[in-house]
Amino acid sequence: MSCWDNVMLGISLVGQLSSDKGYVGKMVVGKLSVIGKKREIDWKSTLEFISNRINFTSRQCNIQDTKDRSYRIKNLLKDLPVYETLYKRETNMIKDDKCRRCKKNEIESWEHIWVCEDNEKSLEDIAQETIYIFEETLIKKERKIDVEILKKFNNDFVRIILEPSKVLLGKNRLWEVLRGVYNNNLNDLTRIKEEKSLIKELWNFLYNEFKNRIWFQRCKEIARLEKIDSIDKRDLKRKRQNEESTEEGGYKKDKNTKTNKNIEKIKKIKLKEKINLATRTKLIGAISEGFNIRNNWDTIQIGR
Repeated sequence: MSCWDNVMLGISLVGQLSSDKGYVGKMVVGKLSVIGKKREIDWKSTLEFISNRINFTSRQCNIQDTKDRSYRIKNLLKDLPVYETLYKRETNMIKDDKCRRCKKNEIESWEHIWVCEDNEKSLEDIAQETIYIFEETLIKKERKIDVEILKKFNNDFVRIILEPSKVLLGKNRLWEVLRGVYNNNLNDLTRIKEEKSLIKELWNFLYNEFKNRIWFQRCKEIARLEKIDSIDKRDLKRKRQNEESTEEGGYKKDKNTKTNKNIEKIKKIKLKEKINLATRTKLIGAISEGFNIRNNWDTIQIGR
């Protein structure tokens, strides 16, 4: 793995990740890109984090590890079960894709959940507060040396993550943290191993703060609202059924029309699958051979 500018993604690492419902194959092919000479993203650290090799070795696997990897992979792909995604999947009981929390008639997309008006704090506020929370954690654990390291780099850390992102246009680098992508500028802050390690620990801590204070709180509130509407988890595991009036005198869809629509739908799905397969095969081959794949980690949508 000598050159990340050419994305020499090790087959072993891809294999470790690909066990999760094929998500990583999709991730590697459809989302990762190399910023070439800019060296903007530290893909080695990013993939270690996404595969949860920070907390577990490659031979370890338990429920928590599986949950962590599942969230990180889906989050990187912007494939969390938000209402936009559930509605597109025709999930049972999901009648539209609008946000139920803010009730602003806005689509609850992956982006929306992080900036929804119902969130207790903004991303920027959470980032600022995280520095102090992390410092208190270090103090409680009597990690005095690490406290001094944190004080040395906390301002630069905040400065870097609030700067405009060069890979996610129109957003700052906080959105890179949200996706689980480690920016290489953080590595340039120091050459000392212990200091690099603490900066990564702070970055990891911030990632979890976003998850705990926004995503988890969103899930709790949605569960509460769905309970009011008598929506059970078991309901959400089924496909939405086509509505047909069963009342007397009600209109019933013409079976032939419905059959024709289904045939056309199946044809479109099969065509899309063939295109995705061809594109995926081509890109995987390019990655395996070490060819440079530029500027596609947040633009190509494969298998959506």
